[in-house]
Amino acid sequence: MNVQTRLEANAILDRLVADGSTFSRNDARRLIELIPVTPRSWFAFKGIFKGPGSSIRGHAPGHGDVELKGESKEKTITLNVPASHRIGGYVVMHTPGSIYIELMWAETKMDQSGLSCLLDYDRASKEPDAMRIAAQKSLSVFFLTFNYISYVSWKQPEQV
Repeated sequence: MNVQTRLEANAILDRLVADGSTFSRNDARRLIELIPVTPRSWFAFKGIFKGPGSSIRGHAPGHGDVELKGESKEKTITLNVPASHRIGGYVVMHTPGSIYIELMWAETKMDQSGLSCLLDYDRASKEPDAMRIAAQKSLSVFFLTFNYISYVSWKQPEQV
């Protein structure tokens, strides 16, 4: 994507995610045209695994026992995730029938609610259907907790 296309897409994204219960059909149609489509895979996964960092214990003369803790370890794993585009403060992925929009630094937040959304559209006519927003939920199994995102109804296209 060239600079002019990115600037236009950024302005459209700002308008689409602005407050309100509706969004512009024309903006949605134009965004669908601008963002390159990546084929959808039958399975995609993105996960972040966090673990404790290293630590050192010892005795410091005049201070007593001390412990220095290192930074926690973090590993990100992705599998078959569609190509993304960085546009302004957004990361955008376009698969047939849907455009995923996420705030650029969303992954640094513990709660992902409201930090991403989907623009759904009819694949044949390219007419926008609705926008759905992220709602984070948790599932605990024994000592593991899985956080996952589901998308709930948010905005409808404005009536002409």
